[in-house]
Amino acid sequence: MPKLKLLILDAGVVIKLHELGLWSAIVDRCDVHLSEIVARRECKYHEAQEDDWGRDIDLSHDIANETIKIFDVDQVDVESFKSLFDPNYFADLDAGEAESLAFLVNQKGSYRISSGDAIVYKVLGNLNRSDQGISLEEILAACGLGRTIQGYQYSKAFRLQLTQLGATDMVQGRGRKR
Repeated sequence: MPKLKLLILDAGVVIKLHELGLWSAIVDRCDVHLSEIVARRECKYHEAQEDDWGRDIDLSHDIANETIKIFDVDQVDVESFKSLFDPNYFADLDAGEAESLAFLVNQKGSYRISSGDAIVYKVLGNLNRSDQGISLEEILAACGLGRTIQGYQYSKAFRLQLTQLGATDMVQGRGRKR
């Protein structure tokens, strides 16, 4: 089975893969790329206990062995990307998502991004790049690891719904600055 190429994962997807015990299988079967911010600051593994703030996910082995690729986008480039949009549109966008999206839109390759956050897919729809989103459910199916996942935000239906909403926003003049 060929590897899924040029796959950017958001922190929520990395966390969910660790919770499911599927991180190693995905790294083996996919060409995984993480933003520096996601890899070093945002990856927390949250236990089911209410008072647990989570523990860091240690990606150092994968980084050192280059089984995942880390990218870093200059803050100027991230701000330039964000300046294309009305600031209210990005109210829920965190630093790792902003860096990942800024990287995605400035690459020539056919990168795809997976997230559990609505804003990521809305931005893709608003940029007319809906085809560059991929849900965790779709990743697992493509890798032969298909299963039911707790959380609608990891489903194909969620991705399609939010990219359509972003595309509607674009047509109606919301989101991007004119």
